[in-house]
Amino acid sequence: MDANAVNKNEKVLAKDVMTADIISVFPETPVKEVARLMIENKISAIPVVTKYNEILGVVSENDLINKIVKPHEPGIMTLLYHAAFAPSHEVLEYRQAMTRWNAKTAEDAMTAPAICVGPDDTVETVGHIMLDDKVKRVFVAEEGHLLGVISRSVFVELLLRE
Repeated sequence: MDANAVNKNEKVLAKDVMTADIISVFPETPVKEVARLMIENKISAIPVVTKYNEILGVVSENDLINKIVKPHEPGIMTLLYHAAFAPSHEVLEYRQAMTRWNAKTAEDAMTAPAICVGPDDTVETVGHIMLDDKVKRVFVAEEGHLLGVISRSVFVELLLRE
């Protein structure tokens, strides 16, 4: 983080506070390898990228909880309504949860799309996105290519530097 950029009179940009040295995985990476990387590197999420570093999604600790804990099945009335009339939100969520529960690869387990900001977005914009979407991190990307990550700890650091 550029200490000189943190000044109340100056707009702090995502590129000024992002961590550029990040670990990522490919869609075909086995879920257990994703988990191992998270534990070894003490990180709570890993972006999933193409061989061209285009961000596809993210595997978080929450996604891996879904890999261990079998989802609750929707009730019979929900299933009947779903079959007779229209797709039920509960049934669609159940299907997604079952896909994660059965996940073998990062692509199966990931949440997509990942929440991204541009390098020239302000930290204030990043903070609003994190609060509104209730996420612990956002990725910095340009034209879909992953540049870095900003986690909540950046805001704690910024507070101390004010």
